[in-house]
Amino acid sequence: MSGALRAWRDRVVEQLRQSGVNAVAAFDPARAPRWRTAAAAVSVRRAECAPGGFQDYLGTERGPDGAQREVYGRQAQLTLALDIFAPRDGGGDACLRAAEAAVEELVCRGAAGAAALEVRTDKIEFLERDGLYRQEVSCRCGVWLVARRDDEAGTFTDFEVKGRAR
Repeated sequence: MSGALRAWRDRVVEQLRQSGVNAVAAFDPARAPRWRTAAAAVSVRRAECAPGGFQDYLGTERGPDGAQREVYGRQAQLTLALDIFAPRDGGGDACLRAAEAAVEELVCRGAAGAAALEVRTDKIEFLERDGLYRQEVSCRCGVWLVARRDDEAGTFTDFEVKGRAR
């Protein structure tokens, strides 16, 4: 999708950072022992779409060149996975505090413009091999996958993820 899911995930990472959660888009457990605080590794775990392509005509808009372009969309549900990691010396409590802060942000403000339909947390576990505590948080969101039509090429371009109401 021309990076649309990655861009949405990156906006969620930035939103969490601004709310005080140490968030990253990719996580290498080998680097974790150098961290002094808990961190949330954010990824898109699941995408669920109805059958069919971008069948919903949403209207037109002016493109960067000033020309009118048709906009199409498709309703979907995206599930974010936040793996909250905390160093051994921070304990499971550090993991729990970071998870609670992330959950509060997602429940109250959604995920980068997408309303949270469901947020779940799992139990805290200790990963002996990595020397880290880990707690998983998942956030299911209702979104529109939006595409603009390039009439000259006859293809969809400029894909993006937009939030939708519950």
